[in-house]
Amino acid sequence: MFLPKSYLFTIKRLNHEWVKPEGYDTGIKVFNCVTKNKQPLIVKNKNCVTWYTCGPTVYDSSHIGHASCFLKLDIIQRVLRQHFKLNLVTVMNITDIDDKIIARSNALKISTKELAKQFEREFWRDLDALEISRPNCVMRVTENLDIIKEFIIKLVDNKKAYQAENGSVYFDVGAYGRYGKLQNLGEEDTVSSTYKKSNMDFALWKAAKQNEVYWESPWGPGRPGWHIECSALASHVFGSELDIHAGGIDLRFPHHENEEAQSCSLHQKNQWVNYWLHTGHLHLTDCEKMSKSLKNTITIGSLLETTTPQVFRMACLMSHYRSSMEFSFEFMSTASNVLKNYINFIDNCNSYLNGHLKSNVNSDVVNDLLVNSVSRIHDALQDDFNTPVVIKILNEITSKVNSILHPSETGSSKSVSILAVSNFVTQTLHMFGINVDKKRVSDGVSNRNFEEVMNILNDFRKDVRQLGIFNKDQEILKLCDNVRNDLKKCGITVKDHGKLSSWS
Repeated sequence: MFLPKSYLFTIKRLNHEWVKPEGYDTGIKVFNCVTKNKQPLIVKNKNCVTWYTCGPTVYDSSHIGHASCFLKLDIIQRVLRQHFKLNLVTVMNITDIDDKIIARSNALKISTKELAKQFEREFWRDLDALEISRPNCVMRVTENLDIIKEFIIKLVDNKKAYQAENGSVYFDVGAYGRYGKLQNLGEEDTVSSTYKKSNMDFALWKAAKQNEVYWESPWGPGRPGWHIECSALASHVFGSELDIHAGGIDLRFPHHENEEAQSCSLHQKNQWVNYWLHTGHLHLTDCEKMSKSLKNTITIGSLLETTTPQVFRMACLMSHYRSSMEFSFEFMSTASNVLKNYINFIDNCNSYLNGHLKSNVNSDVVNDLLVNSVSRIHDALQDDFNTPVVIKILNEITSKVNSILHPSETGSSKSVSILAVSNFVTQTLHMFGINVDKKRVSDGVSNRNFEEVMNILNDFRKDVRQLGIFNKDQEILKLCDNVRNDLKKCGITVKDHGKLSSWS
């Protein structure tokens, strides 16, 4: 069907309602971009919670804006799986053909396939380096074109899409009639277009241009539009209803709006995705956001030259997933110090439990702190995954217990409550993907070798220091102090406990 070159169309806005799903109530409340407030997270089946994430368009290196998005989503997935005991099934797409890929491949004089494979490999290396869990299922666009074309055929057959004079196929927003669910677009829009019924209509199938890679279809040679990919691939795996769909806030409109529109049209439902999760922008100081088009990006590789994956993860935990996050080396330094404080806290607990640190511990006080913290952290996680509040609570309990562990000449008893707090802090951070065991090092050095080297150095310094104390040799003691101070500059803390020494 071909349309006149000029066509006026008016779309009346509707009041959209979110339909509360039936199923298992997780006890969590999440922000809902349709109702603009928090709603109970109800999943169809707790033993198979469906989650789809919009993956990358692989035409260039990923930057730290992508890293913060995928890392924050990784944290939420860990919380759902480990804290709330949900069996999460995750799918991600890879956009390996689109305008940007074609333009970049032409500029580099390589095939689109070669370019996409190159940057997809780099994307997975970056995610692995950041210790982000991979999705259960990955679906590439070029490997699933039949699925996408079948989806478009059904929309055309149902009169929700049409082929225009330029050969491309467009989704008919007017025929859908419920557009604007995820984003307020005003009361009505009067629009005109050369080929489309409405400027709001979007391409499902793009007719091939001259000397451009293409695939055959019922509408002629071409390739899929961007929005149709996720709808078709997610529907193929999960069907007509999806628990959670996630991505960056920049995808809410038009990408996710278009996904919802075409999927509801195909499945003949008022609601395809029950919960949309959107992460906030990451931006540099004095910048609105980080974007390749704005040419203000920092690659993930560059990031990891100046900080560790664990420090960046801590920074993401300190910022709510929906909030914008300002990247600066000062913020990374703050996150690094928070991480070091936890590592030192666990080391203090171990020193106390091993008898290196003698303290008078009131078990009742410590147990009360623990019970209170456990309850408050659970409440924070139920409240739209409020990780900054969790970090605040962890900071409070570690600070209070550290003050309880101050050295005492008369301290001799061992309180299991200290072990309980140590386990709780360790396990909570581990759930987030943070490891506070000093034996684990993320700088590329073998964990075992690093630990052995540090133990040898620590024992040698301890013996030399004891020799200096025995002989009252101030020069030797000064040398020992110099070693301790130099190690501190490298981020390693050495503590002396009478005749014993420890490191963290």
